[in-house]
Amino acid sequence: MTLSPRNELSVRYHISAELVLETALHIGGGRNATTSTDSPIVRDGAGKPFIPGSSLKGAVRAAVERMVPNRNIKACGLTDQSTECLTALPSDHPKVEAYNRIREAVGKRILDRKPDDESPKAFALLGVTMPKVDEAVSEEVLLICLDKHLCPVCKTFGSPFLSSVVQFHDAPVIAEYWIGLTQVRDGVGIDRDSERARDGIKYDFETVPPQTRFQFKMTIENPAANDLALTAVGLSELANGMVPLGGIRSRGLGRCKLESIKIEYSDFTKIESLKSYLLGQPMLSQSFEKFKEDHLKTFFLMSEA
Repeated sequence: MTLSPRNELSVRYHISAELVLETALHIGGGRNATTSTDSPIVRDGAGKPFIPGSSLKGAVRAAVERMVPNRNIKACGLTDQSTECLTALPSDHPKVEAYNRIREAVGKRILDRKPDDESPKAFALLGVTMPKVDEAVSEEVLLICLDKHLCPVCKTFGSPFLSSVVQFHDAPVIAEYWIGLTQVRDGVGIDRDSERARDGIKYDFETVPPQTRFQFKMTIENPAANDLALTAVGLSELANGMVPLGGIRSRGLGRCKLESIKIEYSDFTKIESLKSYLLGQPMLSQSFEKFKEDHLKTFFLMSEA
């Protein structure tokens, strides 16, 4: 099974870096009556720009989903039903209904169930061994179901059925690289037939200027080998400047890259590592190049028919 248990903490990775803007960035913060632009950027409580963790996660996940088909790995993209990933299937699909039926049976024994219970059919449909009559359905059974019926990207980056092992934190601007000023750019609506600007559709939007730096942080807990492999793919793309962020990217906005990447980790199953962590002592460290070397080996071995 490629899924790790979620109810106990055994390993934690901390990854930090500086995210450097190579071009201007626009992540919209919604309309604001106090601003003079049609589309202001998202800001924190102090008025400084930041990059939401959700924006980072979505962009990195999309980059991984574009890369994994090269290893014949299926990625549902949250919508591709042909992958048979539970995430992409509609709520009334037999497999989704079967999973929900098994989830509702957790903690119950065969003897406790009603005569018309459909659980046996659900186990058969999902290819999972049904517990014996005197045994209760355990949460481990759910993990086995999800391991069989979620695509690898959903297992790592999460889905409505399973939490992500990778956590992307909001990225605040680094004070010494923030000049305190933003740029406002003009835009116009284009008529797709005439390929000309349409009358009356002029707007402007706010951007963070190039060379601004943000503090990037992510946490990985209880990763399996495949989780670290896909994380290494995503971080490699981000470090190479191939993961654009924000909106209006077709005009060149949002190009960025990671620099000064630092990787630390703790193995809480080892008493000395746990003691060091709880006492606030430095975690074990690993270079980014070594991290990639170790875990991209797994990626090159991954394959799905």
